[in-house]
Amino acid sequence: MTAQEALNLVDTLLCSTFGQRLNDLQSVVLLESWLGRTYAEIAVQISYEHDYIKQVGSQLWRELFQVVGEEVCKKNIQSVLRRYQQSQSSDN
Repeated sequence: MTAQEALNLVDTLLCSTFGQRLNDLQSVVLLESWLGRTYAEIAVQISYEHDYIKQVGSQLWRELFQVVGEEVCKKNIQSVLRRYQQSQSSDN
């Protein structure tokens, strides 16, 4: 799964569950987290406060937890989404 595929999957999951798509900032946090960047690096890159980026990430992980039923954080986002995708394809 590429970062773009992960972004598309998360956007689809959140839209179908909560009726809202990822906003631009959430998309950046997801993509950069996927690539292993820290919140501090993301904040500097896009000129936001570190604490705000951390807050956006935390909220995003909480929403994803509600959808996939597994704890989600910056460090495990790749493995969680891959497992989710595999479980969905094996259910079909």
